Order: sequence, then C-alpha cells, then structure tokens
Amino acid sequence: MEWQDKSKSSKKGKYSEGQSNMDDYHDLTELNKQRCTRINRALVKFFIACRIAFRIVEHPFFINFIKELNARYNTLTREVLVNQLLERELVQVNFKVNSELEKKMNLMLGLLN
Repeated sequence: MEWQDKSKSSKKGKYSEGQSNMDDYHDLTELNKQRCTRINRALVKFFIACRIAFRIVEHPFFINFIKELNARYNTLTREVLVNQLLERELVQVNFKVNSELEKKMNLMLGLLN
C-alpha cells in the first residue's frame, strides 16, 4: 500500500494552485430529467451517425464506460433505445423537415401570385 501513497503525493505535486482537476467536473448530484433526456438524445444520435449496433448499449464495457463518465446515469436497454428514443428522434426530424417544406411551399406560392 505504500506505493499508492507515494503515487498520490507525487500526483498532487503536478497540479498548481487554481488548476482544475478532472474530479472537479464529475457529477456528484442526481441527474434531473432534462439532463437524462439530453444524454439519451446524444446517445441516439451517436449510434445512428457512427453506425454502431444498438446491442452495444448492453455490453459490460460500454456500461462501465458510461458509468465512468457519470455514475448517476442509468444505461438504457437496446429495446428502449430503438423502440422509444429512436422513434422520438425520427418524429422530431420529420416535424422539422415538414416545417421547412411548408415554408418553402408558401414561398413558392407567393412567387406564383
């Protein structure tokens, strides 16, 4: 155990006063619903954009990785990821596309008059 104490003391010497430590940014409080929603949306986008199989969310290494980022975040099952969150994202994307198309169609109708 002595070697651990020495490594801790040598690490402390590397930080100057006022310099941030990685532990300063770790979330220690419960995650609120809005934060979980943002994390879930980012996760869905990540899986889609990078073409990563949804089954990865249940892999122990992935779960460990997520817990290291924020221990308060509860990882999702692939069923929730695909059946709920992906569907929700598709609805939002479709809504935005339809809104943009309506604006363009109204613009075109205005030009024809």
